[in-house]
Amino acid sequence: MQQKNPSPDDAGNHTGYGWVVLATCALMIFITYGLIYSYSVFFKPLAEAFQWDRATVSLIYSLATIIRGAAAIGTGWLADKYGGRKVMVFCGVMMGAGYLLSSQIETLWQFFLTYAVVEAIGMSGIFGIGTALVTRWFTKNRGLALGIVASGSGLGTFLIVPSAERLVEAMEWGPTFVVIGLAAGSLMVVGALLLRPPPERRVIATGNVPSPEGVSLGEAARDSRLYLIMIAFLLFFFGTQIVMVHLVNYATDTGIDPLVAATFIGVIGAASIASRLSMGVIAEKIGLYKSLILTCLFLALSFVVLIFTRSAWSFYLFAALFSIPYGSEVTQIPLVIGRYFGVRSMATIMGLTVFFIGLGGALGPWLAGKIYDQTHSYNGAFIVGAVIAAASMGIVLLLRRQDKRTARGL
Repeated sequence: MQQKNPSPDDAGNHTGYGWVVLATCALMIFITYGLIYSYSVFFKPLAEAFQWDRATVSLIYSLATIIRGAAAIGTGWLADKYGGRKVMVFCGVMMGAGYLLSSQIETLWQFFLTYAVVEAIGMSGIFGIGTALVTRWFTKNRGLALGIVASGSGLGTFLIVPSAERLVEAMEWGPTFVVIGLAAGSLMVVGALLLRPPPERRVIATGNVPSPEGVSLGEAARDSRLYLIMIAFLLFFFGTQIVMVHLVNYATDTGIDPLVAATFIGVIGAASIASRLSMGVIAEKIGLYKSLILTCLFLALSFVVLIFTRSAWSFYLFAALFSIPYGSEVTQIPLVIGRYFGVRSMATIMGLTVFFIGLGGALGPWLAGKIYDQTHSYNGAFIVGAVIAAASMGIVLLLRRQDKRTARGL
């Protein structure tokens, strides 16, 4: 018997195959971001094995972030044109290959090629493609749907980062890369085969878009609001990545056991699930601008708290606080893009946005490592992070003003 395709109303009401797509994208984001933030547990083992300083190890992560973002533009465009399934199969293969090749490195340039290029390309597609697919499938309660799929990142951080630390402790970093590559690559390819576009184009329900399906990339590029959005999130990502890359280093520097320090990242991931699930709903109730401003305020406060954090219990307290902005950010990016530009070229626009904000995510960890190498302290980096978070809030205020001017036709 031929299977009946789900109707647009089914997908809009969170039934039918839309749930399969949502669950699959959540799983793929779970894997991708759990592995991205596992870099923190490989940081010191790699530095010790190859006698690299912290700025050098941070630089590899930063370059991977930039290349991952640049590749996201291409994978997003391909997904908008040809569909997400084939693109994500390719990304899954690249992800597995990147880790397998990284297990065999002997020099810095090899690690750059395997991790910052091959692995980064493999990880480039899921956020933009996944959130675009979910946005297209769900026209009702879109904020909640995006919160659910984004919670995969928090759960991946909670489960994968401590697991990677235990694997490194048991078998060293090289064999751990092999295990991760085989497992992640296989799961990503299988998950990609389950992806499917919605039965027909949606008319988005958020309003404030030039047409029912949205705008092209070229039209979005002529809208000044896109650049304000990207700058705001660039600054925000600058701050969050300082924490995600250097928190374990900072904790172990204060005498915390590495296995315990890895759980701090896990707590951030677990606690962020609540903010990911709730922020989409909150943004729809109080407005995107108010929710973005609150997110920036919590990030700035987190850095102030981190300066005075020393004991294990205070690190757990910080992790719970930081999980609020860390979790809220991911849900809000596709909400903002979907509101202003619609779903027509959403994967491509998301890819461009991911690339741009990735520049901040690349600069933040590298600068923090550089500050540490020069001062043997992270305090300067945390102060910079707090200031940058405040600057991000300022850009959000400019975006609100520009949006009002655009609405009045000025």
